Amino acid sequence: MRLLTHNMLKCHVKNCTDPDKQYPLRFKDVQIEQIEYEPNEEFLVRMLPRLDWTALVKTAKDLNIAIPDS
Repeated sequence: MRLLTHNMLKCHVKNCTDPDKQYPLRFKDVQIEQIEYEPNEEFLVRMLPRLDWTALVKTAKDLNIAIPDS
């Protein structure tokens, strides 16, 4: 799963009512594969306003992936 996709997911299970546990979803026992690609500026410009940067940074840190805090 791409981090961008993960950034938009939240728990919709009936018993998942605690906001701290609904979002962002937490990865557990994952295998990370880094795939290089050509940046698509048009896509990134459309996606940036939708991102929750704080959640993205937290998830990246949990996975030992370095990204800027701001």
